[in-house]
Parts: sequence; structure tokens; C-alpha cells
Amino acid sequence: MKILLLTTHLNIGGISTYVVSLAKALKDKGEEVFVASSGGVLVSELTQEGISHIKINIRTKSELSPKTFRAIFEISRLVKKLDIDIIHAHTRVTQIVGFFVSRLRRIGFVTTCHGFFRRNLGRILLPAWGDRVIAISEAVEGYLIKDFGVNRNKIALVYNGIDVKKFLKDFSDKERDELKDSFGLRKDHSIIGTIARFTPDKGHDVLLYALFDILKQKPNVQLVFVGDGKERYNIQDIVERLGLSENVIFVKSQINTVSVFAAMDVFMFAPRRKEGLGLVLLEAMASGRPVVATNVGGVGTVVQDGINGFLVSPSKPELLVEPTIRLLKDKELYKKMSQAGRECVVQKFSINGMADKVDRLYKEIIAYETHTHSKRKLAW
Repeated sequence: MKILLLTTHLNIGGISTYVVSLAKALKDKGEEVFVASSGGVLVSELTQEGISHIKINIRTKSELSPKTFRAIFEISRLVKKLDIDIIHAHTRVTQIVGFFVSRLRRIGFVTTCHGFFRRNLGRILLPAWGDRVIAISEAVEGYLIKDFGVNRNKIALVYNGIDVKKFLKDFSDKERDELKDSFGLRKDHSIIGTIARFTPDKGHDVLLYALFDILKQKPNVQLVFVGDGKERYNIQDIVERLGLSENVIFVKSQINTVSVFAAMDVFMFAPRRKEGLGLVLLEAMASGRPVVATNVGGVGTVVQDGINGFLVSPSKPELLVEPTIRLLKDKELYKKMSQAGRECVVQKFSINGMADKVDRLYKEIIAYETHTHSKRKLAW
């Protein structure tokens, strides 16, 4: 089976990580996988595995951009040349491209809905969800049905998955101290942190106010922010205003998140709006880091309150403080939640399990398309 994965770019981020991981897992299953995007730092991860990447000029957020229309014809030619069996799109623009190409070439078309979007005229007039749409959590599935009227039978619920083995290593105290030092963190401090792009929705400011209160009860704590984005400058202003300069460390986006999690003690996640099902949560838990998070969207699918982490209402972010302090002080609780988190990810969120389900979905769609086209030919 020849599969074409479409995404806008392959720079560091959740969707890019998903696409790269899925491509690798499908190749391991014996499928022939191609990825088309505008490029990015993660392309090398594909080429090192022998997966072909085709660069197309599609770095745009506009459905009506000339880039979108040019990409339709470019991808259509590519599909014919490579004899692609199915297209799988991952962003709104590539949804549009994939939709028209699949109709032109009469091949299967799948999309993945990775999160929550504003309901606008374009999405209403041209949904372009494909023959089937993958929802990465129950929250996303409900959103597709309620906000966009997608037929439940058209939705396939397939949880995100990660390469669990990559995160299972237990680091020695010496190794952790060396990693802390490499990120500018203090060895004698407990480290809480998050990995997220700096946008208002991600709640970095919420974590700063939580840290301010945590320090009143436990002074030897540092907070590390890993990520990039324009909102970082506003967050730095809040750090200065709260007098937290010695306790907050900023680290640029990292391709290798394993070392970042190894330097942390507790992972914190405080999005304000709905979150699909964050890969970063899975990575943190697979690394043995208990999670304290706001209960929005698909977060509750991963984090089980009181079992492998703690959940608080997004309307009461001040409640992040108490469970974080408990985890930093209570070694038995920490160990229990660390182990439960790892077990949860291994059992429910492996990349191989995800790839198996996606692969079966592809084959169902191809079989249906083949049967339908055969019937049309007979009727003709």
C-alpha cells in the first residue's frame, strides 16, 4: 500500500511529531510511505529512516491562498506519478488539497482532527473531512459531531500514540544533575515545567502565578518553560513583575524532549481552551513524570485524577498549587503516580497500537473505493 501523508510543515510541534511517528510506524509495518510538506527540522528524521519527503510550497494558513491551489495540481501529479493508494491530511489547508486531489484521482482520503477550531464559513461550505476522519480523543469526536455535524459513523476514534521505548529510560542522579546543568537549572532545586508553544491559550502565565504561591511553601523550586513563540515576551514581563527571575528558566524548543523530561520532576500543563490529546502529556508520563493539569478537552483521556496525576478546573487554576507541592514532598505518592503514568501510556497510547488502527482504516477505505469504482464501471 502506497500512502501519502500531507501536512503544512515539519517544524517542532505536535502535528509534525505525529506525522513523523506515524510515517515511521507504518514503514515498519511494511507500507510504502511518502510525506509531503513545506519542510522543517524534522525532515531529517524521515530521511534517516528511508522515508521519502517531497517538498511543496504550502506554508500558509489561508484556504484561498494561491499556494493552496498550486499545491492541488502539484500533489495531483505526484499522486499519479507515485501511484498513491490513499492520502492522509493533517491540517486545514492540506485537507482542502487532499480533498480535491482525491476526487481528481479517485483514491481514498483520510484526515485527522488534531484539536479544536473556530467554526467559520469555509469549514461549513467545504468541510473536506474525507472518507473518514480520525478523532484523537472523545472530546474531539464530540466536537466534530456537535459543532460540525459530522456523522458519527464517519469518525474513527484513534488515540495519539508515541514511541514509548524512547522515554522509558531511568536516569541516574548524576545524569539528571548534568542535564539540569545543561539547561541552566539548579541541581539542588526541584524542577517543575512545561513544553508548549508560547501562545495565550497555553496558560504559561497561569503557571507563573502557581509558582509564586508554591515558593511560599517550598522555596527551592524552579520552573522551566520549553518552547518558542511571540507570547514569550509577555511572559518574561510577568516574570520580572513577580520577581521570579531566579526561579524561571526559558529553553528553546527541543527536538529531543527525553532529556528535558529527565531534568524535570513534575510536568505541568495549564491550557485555557480545549486541548485535543497532547502528545507532550504522553511523553511526560512515559518518562515517569506525574502530571498536574487543567481538565480541558482530551486531557482527561490521558490524566486520571488521583491515579497518574492531578486535574483541576480551568476556572480555578490556583488549585494547581497544592497537588504540585504534594508531589514534590511525598516520595511514595510521586513513585506511585510515576509508575501508573508509565503503565497507562504503555497499555493505551503506543505508536504501534495507533499505527495498527490507522493502517486498518486505510485498507477499509481502499477496499470500499475499489468496490465502488468497480460497480460504477459495471453500471457504465
